[in-house]
Amino acid sequence: MLNNIIEAGLNPQIETMFLKHYKEWCLLSYSYMEDMSEAEDMVQDVFVKILKRKKATRILDLKNYISMAVRNTCLKRIQRTKKTERIKDYSLAALSPSHEEFLIDIENRTKIENALNVLPTQSKRVFELCVLEGAKYKSAADVLGISINTVKFHLKKSFKILRFTLQSAYI
Repeated sequence: MLNNIIEAGLNPQIETMFLKHYKEWCLLSYSYMEDMSEAEDMVQDVFVKILKRKKATRILDLKNYISMAVRNTCLKRIQRTKKTERIKDYSLAALSPSHEEFLIDIENRTKIENALNVLPTQSKRVFELCVLEGAKYKSAADVLGISINTVKFHLKKSFKILRFTLQSAYI
C-alpha cells in the first residue's frame, strides 16, 4: 500500500527517506514489537499518517521525527495490547479462584502489611504515597512538605527495610 503512495511521487524527500532507512526503522520497531511483520506494519502506518497529512508542517529533522513516530506508534500498540490482555486475564482469574490461592493471597497481604508497619512513620508515608498511590516524587514532596531528595532517601530506606524484612517470604 505504501509503495503505491510513494510511487505516485507525493513527496520526494519522504520517498528517499523511506527507501534509505526503511530497514533501520523496521529493526527499531522490531525491538519493541518482537514480531517482524507487525514491526513493518508499524513503520508503514507512520509513513501513511505522514503522507495523509492535510496540513503541511515543516519538519527540521525528518529522520529523527520518523524514528520517534515509529517508537511512539509501537508503544501505543503495546499499551493497547496490554490493556486487552489485562482484561482477559482478570476475567479468567475471576471465573475460578481456588480456595488455596485465596488463602495464599491473604497470607501474603498480611506479611506485606506487617512489613509496612515496621517502617518508620515518615518513610511509611513516603512509601505509601509514591509506591502504593503512584504519586511522583515532586507531588509527594509537596504533600509532605519535604524536599525531593528527602523523598528519595525515605524510599531508599523503605525498600532496604522491606527487603530485609521480607527476605524469607516468597511473594
